[in-house]
Amino acid sequence: MRARASGAVARVAVAPRARSGARRARATVARGAREEASASSSSSSDAFVASAIALGVPNLGTLVYPTALASGGLGLACATPLFGESFADVESVQHFSNLFGTEAFSIVAVTALYALYDAAKNDRLKSETYQRLALALVLYGGSVMAAFLVAAASANASGEAGPSATTCAAVVASFAPACAAGVKAIREYGPGHDETWARVGKDFQEATRLGERSEKGGYLELFYKVSFWTSLVVGGSFAFSPLSPLAIVNETAPSSQLIQRAFGLATCFLLAPTQFVLLDAAKRGRLGGGTFKKLNLSIAAAITLIDWMTIYTFGAAASLNPTAEQMATASGGVYNYVGALAVSGSIVAVYLYQGLFAKK
Repeated sequence: MRARASGAVARVAVAPRARSGARRARATVARGAREEASASSSSSSDAFVASAIALGVPNLGTLVYPTALASGGLGLACATPLFGESFADVESVQHFSNLFGTEAFSIVAVTALYALYDAAKNDRLKSETYQRLALALVLYGGSVMAAFLVAAASANASGEAGPSATTCAAVVASFAPACAAGVKAIREYGPGHDETWARVGKDFQEATRLGERSEKGGYLELFYKVSFWTSLVVGGSFAFSPLSPLAIVNETAPSSQLIQRAFGLATCFLLAPTQFVLLDAAKRGRLGGGTFKKLNLSIAAAITLIDWMTIYTFGAAASLNPTAEQMATASGGVYNYVGALAVSGSIVAVYLYQGLFAKK
């Protein structure tokens, strides 16, 4: 009897210790999981910072001084009036126009990378907002890198002006980190490959419902839907047509085609997806959030720079008194220029207002 009683007492004494040990084990596992998640989040945020530097420095540098890339890397005549250079012919005006317009979108790209950095730091990368931005950067960077490599191969085959091997390597070094960071965010925090593309399909379906507006989104929701489709149509016409819809002169050399198409690729794969992010925010009444205000302001800045470039280069080309032969390949015409400026000027006001004054 005493032996059984002693055993019972021992078991009673051991039970609390066992439960306490189990609790400690679970706490250790949970702490390890939190530390692992924190380390992964820190790694992701660091990757987005590095990507913003790698993409922003050279591309914003080209925005300020397009001549360096045009003349040094693409074999094209160009001039940058800000640095006291003068246009020699209408072709150099067109090259400046295409490069400046393309690089204006790097403002949107750097802003998106900052938003992803902030989301990683605050453990929000699972949100569909940031998953959409990550995918946009993958598509944008991947398409630009592919375009440079295709142009280089075409130039080697034809003997015409094309991007040098050094230029292609520099472009890959600039865009690859953002692509890699985006892929990592999608793999680690996204819903999976199939679900990601299924969401893209649902997003397109949502954008087609022009007549449907949420109570919170109202006409702003319609505005972003129309902006989304306009970017896809206009960007597609620049990216996938050999003839630019709006150009002082159209050229066939691989480098010339490249900088025309790069503008369209940025419009299709970066601007349009960012506009859909804002559409989704408008639908949820979230345009007053910091991420969405920054994205609105970045788009306003990019479009303003493109509008300024359009006005400036139109005047610069006219001042050169081009001959009818030089203008034979021009496309778009004065009415298209005026119409494009009127539309973009009006939508800039909306992006600017939402970036400055939108409320949560």
